[in-house]
Amino acid sequence: MDEIQVLTLAMKLEQAGRDFYRQAAERSRDPETAEMFRTLAEDETHHYDYIERQYNALKAGDSWEPVPELDSIKAIDTRAPIFPKGVAASEKLPQDATDEDALLFALGAEVKSFELYSKSAGETDNPEAKKMFQRLASTERGHFDLLMLRYESVYGYPR
Repeated sequence: MDEIQVLTLAMKLEQAGRDFYRQAAERSRDPETAEMFRTLAEDETHHYDYIERQYNALKAGDSWEPVPELDSIKAIDTRAPIFPKGVAASEKLPQDATDEDALLFALGAEVKSFELYSKSAGETDNPEAKKMFQRLASTERGHFDLLMLRYESVYGYPR
């Protein structure tokens, strides 16, 4: 997959994540979980914006540009797995989804984003692209960790 294809897929994932988190916040019965979902929706909106700016630059024939908003995020080792052993995420969120269903689904979605950015960081030779993908992977890892902490605090682990 070339970099334009990765960025196109990344924008779709970030947009889908934002939409999911907004819906999950509206449906959540727990105020703290709902607020966490709203915050994650806002994060996904920012990620989309960073990626779209980069996409537009590359489509215009420009090179990769730094994304100052990501400068404070430490790049992580993208070879490390994100999902703990024994945890499985739903592939599809049921119509009558509970907060637990939404958290499990969100964990799976963050893993997919993390894996896309991790793989892309490992495949690109461009240092600016690598840095952006590593930092995006780091933010997705942070989302995963936040969701997992919430899941564990409400439902326990392992279950």
